[in-house]
Amino acid sequence: MEWVEISKLIGLYLDKPIFFCYNRGMIDFNSYSIKIDSAFSISWKKGTAYAQARKFDALSFRVNGNALYRHEDKEYAVNKNDVVFIPANYDYTIIANKSEDVLVVHFYLESTSLKEMEIFSPKNPDVFERLFYEISRVWRTKATGYKHRMYSIFHKILEQIEIQEEQKASKTKPKKLQLALDYLHENFNSPQTTIESVAAHIGASTVYLRRLFKTAFNKKPLEYLNDMRIDHAISLLKTGYYSIQDVATLSGFNDAKYFSSIYKKRTGRPPSRDFK
Repeated sequence: MEWVEISKLIGLYLDKPIFFCYNRGMIDFNSYSIKIDSAFSISWKKGTAYAQARKFDALSFRVNGNALYRHEDKEYAVNKNDVVFIPANYDYTIIANKSEDVLVVHFYLESTSLKEMEIFSPKNPDVFERLFYEISRVWRTKATGYKHRMYSIFHKILEQIEIQEEQKASKTKPKKLQLALDYLHENFNSPQTTIESVAAHIGASTVYLRRLFKTAFNKKPLEYLNDMRIDHAISLLKTGYYSIQDVATLSGFNDAKYFSSIYKKRTGRPPSRDFK
């Protein structure tokens, strides 16, 4: 099968959007909306082929075979068990040194800001192979509820990528920074959580803590903490279950006025705008 022919395959368009966020790692999706188009397995023989630019993005798992991808002046070596992201409107030449077997999901992103091919080498390829086989089987059989099932499986694939990339990133972080982040993620919504309490928890000075966050995130630890609190506050406000005072308290703020000023500074609008 020629890749030019494969690029013309159009599957059933699913109308349920999902939102997901990656702050680091293989793909920086940053809360893009995605709609799945199709999922299937493809195979081709040893040789060279040209893939035309397509309107959809693709995430694939390589079951068998190694290959070299060329796009303009860039080359990418892809090996068996690799997960590969190819953005929309991206043409390339593939050089396969033997027969290839690939499982692929085609989907549409709301934004075209992702321009580069990305490669992820999972530690547990058997899990990825099972998930990619399952999503292609669900799309092929189209049993009752298959649309929801496809999104569920796709989320699991993305979850596996995020977990492994987070583990990889954690290994490169200073130990005290990781301790501080773990503490913040568990206690950010407590009013008793302060920069002083974080520093005490990791056994460091506030000066050293600020230096760690400046190096890692180019922001102060208080800014990082307030960002977490405001993200949580936005979610609470949109439920319509809580007053602004309650949201402030549940998000870790002792003072509703201070909460409102930080909220407006971060989002550009007062919290009353998001109150349902």
